[in-house]
Amino acid sequence: MGHVFARLAGHGMVLMPHWPYRFERLAGEPHAVRVVRDLPDGPVTAVVRPGEPVEPDEAVDVADGPAHDHWEIQTSVVDLRWPVGFHVAAPLDGSDPVPFYLHGPGEALIFPQGPVPRERCADPGSLVAPGQTLLRHDEQSVELAYEHEGEPWWQAHRLIPYGSDRTLILTAQCPRTHAGPTREAVDTALT
Repeated sequence: MGHVFARLAGHGMVLMPHWPYRFERLAGEPHAVRVVRDLPDGPVTAVVRPGEPVEPDEAVDVADGPAHDHWEIQTSVVDLRWPVGFHVAAPLDGSDPVPFYLHGPGEALIFPQGPVPRERCADPGSLVAPGQTLLRHDEQSVELAYEHEGEPWWQAHRLIPYGSDRTLILTAQCPRTHAGPTREAVDTALT
Protein backbone atom coordinates (compact mmCIF):
# COMPACT_ATOMS: atom_id res chain seq x y z
CA MET A 1 0.00 0.00 0.00
CA GLY A 2 2.93 2.40 0.55
CA HIS A 3 2.16 5.74 2.17
CA VAL A 4 -1.08 6.07 4.06
CA PHE A 5 -3.71 8.75 4.58
CA ALA A 6 -2.49 9.94 7.99
CA ARG A 7 0.83 11.47 8.91
CA LEU A 8 2.39 13.01 12.00
CA ALA A 9 3.57 16.64 11.92
CA GLY A 10 5.32 18.91 14.40
CA HIS A 11 8.70 19.88 15.80
CA GLY A 12 9.79 20.96 12.30
CA MET A 13 9.07 17.55 10.77
CA VAL A 14 6.46 15.53 8.92
CA LEU A 15 6.51 11.75 9.43
CA MET A 16 4.95 9.80 6.56
CA PRO A 17 4.62 6.16 7.61
CA HIS A 18 4.38 3.10 5.40
CA TRP A 19 1.40 0.80 5.95
CA PRO A 20 0.81 -1.06 8.23
CA TYR A 21 2.20 1.25 10.88
CA ARG A 22 1.87 2.63 14.36
CA PHE A 23 3.34 5.68 16.09
CA GLU A 24 4.31 5.34 19.74
CA ARG A 25 5.80 7.87 22.15
CA LEU A 26 9.08 6.84 23.79
CA ALA A 27 8.97 6.59 27.58
CA GLY A 28 10.87 9.48 29.13
CA GLU A 29 11.17 11.31 25.78
CA PRO A 30 7.77 12.97 25.18
CA HIS A 31 8.67 14.34 21.74
CA ALA A 32 10.49 11.25 20.40
CA VAL A 33 8.43 8.88 18.24
CA ARG A 34 8.90 5.19 17.55
CA VAL A 35 7.47 4.22 14.15
CA VAL A 36 6.72 0.52 13.79
CA ARG A 37 5.84 -1.10 10.48
CA ASP A 38 4.63 -4.67 10.91
CA LEU A 39 5.80 -6.83 7.99
CA PRO A 40 5.42 -10.59 7.45
CA ASP A 41 9.12 -11.12 8.27
CA GLY A 42 8.85 -9.08 11.47
CA PRO A 43 8.54 -5.45 12.49
CA VAL A 44 10.71 -2.66 11.09
CA THR A 45 11.26 0.12 13.61
CA ALA A 46 12.56 3.68 13.36
CA VAL A 47 13.01 6.19 16.17
CA VAL A 48 12.56 9.85 15.29
CA ARG A 49 13.80 12.56 17.63
CA PRO A 50 13.12 16.21 16.77
CA GLY A 51 16.27 18.01 15.70
CA GLU A 52 18.18 14.82 14.91
CA PRO A 53 18.82 13.53 11.38
CA VAL A 54 16.74 10.58 10.21
CA GLU A 55 17.93 8.07 7.66
CA PRO A 56 15.33 6.87 5.15
CA ASP A 57 14.05 3.39 5.95
CA GLU A 58 11.18 0.98 5.35
CA ALA A 59 9.03 2.33 8.19
CA VAL A 60 8.79 6.07 7.59
CA ASP A 61 9.84 8.95 5.36
CA VAL A 62 10.63 12.29 7.00
CA ALA A 63 10.34 15.77 5.50
CA ASP A 64 10.45 19.34 6.79
CA GLY A 65 7.25 20.35 8.53
CA PRO A 66 5.55 22.78 10.91
CA ALA A 67 7.57 24.02 13.88
CA HIS A 68 4.84 23.82 16.54
CA ASP A 69 5.92 22.10 19.76
CA HIS A 70 3.43 19.23 19.66
CA TRP A 71 2.63 16.34 17.34
CA GLU A 72 -0.44 16.61 15.15
CA ILE A 73 -2.08 13.77 13.24
CA GLN A 74 -2.89 15.12 9.78
CA THR A 75 -5.32 13.66 7.25
CA SER A 76 -6.93 15.12 4.16
CA VAL A 77 -10.00 16.15 6.19
CA VAL A 78 -8.84 16.84 9.75
CA ASP A 79 -5.79 17.66 11.86
CA LEU A 80 -5.89 16.43 15.47
CA ARG A 81 -3.41 16.91 18.29
CA TRP A 82 -1.90 13.57 19.34
CA PRO A 83 -3.00 12.99 22.97
CA VAL A 84 -0.42 11.65 25.43
CA GLY A 85 -1.10 8.07 26.52
CA PHE A 86 -2.40 6.98 23.11
CA HIS A 87 -0.61 5.44 20.16
CA VAL A 88 -1.62 6.01 16.54
CA ALA A 89 -2.22 2.96 14.36
CA ALA A 90 -3.30 2.33 10.80
CA PRO A 91 -6.35 0.15 10.25
CA LEU A 92 -5.22 -3.43 9.65
CA ASP A 93 -7.76 -3.92 6.87
CA GLY A 94 -6.80 -1.90 3.80
CA SER A 95 -10.49 -1.43 2.94
CA ASP A 96 -11.29 0.20 6.32
CA PRO A 97 -12.35 3.82 5.59
CA VAL A 98 -11.02 5.06 8.95
CA PRO A 99 -7.66 6.81 8.33
CA PHE A 100 -6.23 5.92 11.78
CA TYR A 101 -7.09 4.74 15.28
CA LEU A 102 -5.88 6.13 18.59
CA HIS A 103 -5.42 3.26 21.07
CA GLY A 104 -5.24 4.19 24.75
CA PRO A 105 -5.40 2.87 28.29
CA GLY A 106 -8.08 0.37 29.22
CA GLU A 107 -8.95 -0.53 25.62
CA ALA A 108 -9.84 3.10 24.83
CA LEU A 109 -10.23 3.79 21.13
CA ILE A 110 -10.66 7.14 19.33
CA PHE A 111 -11.15 7.50 15.58
CA PRO A 112 -12.51 9.94 12.97
CA GLN A 113 -15.40 9.08 10.66
CA GLY A 114 -16.66 10.90 7.61
CA PRO A 115 -17.30 13.60 6.77
CA VAL A 116 -20.96 12.67 6.40
CA PRO A 117 -23.98 14.73 5.29
CA ARG A 118 -24.95 17.05 8.17
CA GLU A 119 -28.57 15.85 8.18
CA ARG A 120 -27.36 12.36 9.12
CA CYS A 121 -26.36 13.75 12.54
CA ALA A 122 -29.24 16.20 13.06
CA ASP A 123 -31.14 13.71 15.23
CA PRO A 124 -29.00 12.42 18.14
CA GLY A 125 -30.98 9.18 17.98
CA SER A 126 -29.40 8.45 14.61
CA LEU A 127 -26.08 7.88 16.41
CA VAL A 128 -27.53 5.43 18.94
CA ALA A 129 -26.96 1.79 17.99
CA PRO A 130 -29.16 -1.09 19.21
CA GLY A 131 -28.39 -1.83 22.86
CA GLN A 132 -27.04 1.66 23.57
CA THR A 133 -28.59 4.22 25.91
CA LEU A 134 -28.38 7.95 25.26
CA LEU A 135 -26.75 9.62 28.29
CA ARG A 136 -26.61 13.22 27.05
CA HIS A 137 -26.35 15.26 23.90
CA ASP A 138 -26.03 18.78 22.57
CA GLU A 139 -25.29 20.28 19.17
CA GLN A 140 -21.65 19.15 19.31
CA SER A 141 -21.69 15.78 21.07
CA VAL A 142 -23.59 12.62 21.88
CA GLU A 143 -22.67 10.36 24.83
CA LEU A 144 -23.87 6.78 25.12
CA ALA A 145 -23.73 3.83 27.51
CA TYR A 146 -23.81 0.15 26.57
CA GLU A 147 -22.70 -3.29 27.69
CA HIS A 148 -19.77 -5.02 25.98
CA GLU A 149 -18.91 -8.58 27.02
CA GLY A 150 -20.86 -8.05 30.25
CA GLU A 151 -19.03 -4.84 31.19
CA PRO A 152 -20.34 -1.24 31.14
CA TRP A 153 -18.85 0.81 28.30
CA TRP A 154 -19.02 4.47 27.28
CA GLN A 155 -19.08 5.91 23.77
CA ALA A 156 -19.10 9.50 22.56
CA HIS A 157 -19.43 11.13 19.17
CA ARG A 158 -18.08 14.67 18.78
CA LEU A 159 -19.64 16.45 15.82
CA ILE A 160 -17.33 18.80 13.94
CA PRO A 161 -18.77 21.00 11.16
CA TYR A 162 -17.03 20.36 7.85
CA GLY A 163 -17.80 22.78 5.06
CA SER A 164 -21.33 24.09 4.72
CA ASP A 165 -23.24 20.82 4.69
CA ARG A 166 -21.18 18.02 6.21
CA THR A 167 -20.00 16.83 9.62
CA LEU A 168 -16.89 15.00 10.72
CA ILE A 169 -17.52 12.58 13.60
CA LEU A 170 -14.80 11.91 16.17
CA THR A 171 -15.81 8.73 17.99
CA ALA A 172 -14.39 7.56 21.32
CA GLN A 173 -15.20 4.37 23.20
CA CYS A 174 -13.83 2.63 26.28
CA PRO A 175 -14.86 0.79 29.43
CA ARG A 176 -16.92 3.24 31.48
CA THR A 177 -14.17 3.28 34.15
CA HIS A 178 -11.90 5.05 31.61
CA ALA A 179 -14.49 7.53 30.31
CA GLY A 180 -12.95 10.56 32.07
CA PRO A 181 -9.40 10.20 30.69
CA THR A 182 -10.73 9.23 27.27
CA ARG A 183 -12.99 12.30 27.17
CA GLU A 184 -9.94 14.43 28.10
CA ALA A 185 -7.96 12.82 25.25
CA VAL A 186 -10.73 13.76 22.81
CA ASP A 187 -10.68 17.34 24.13
CA THR A 188 -6.89 17.42 23.67
CA ALA A 189 -7.17 16.06 20.14
CA LEU A 190 -9.56 18.87 19.23
CA THR A 191 -7.40 21.72 20.62
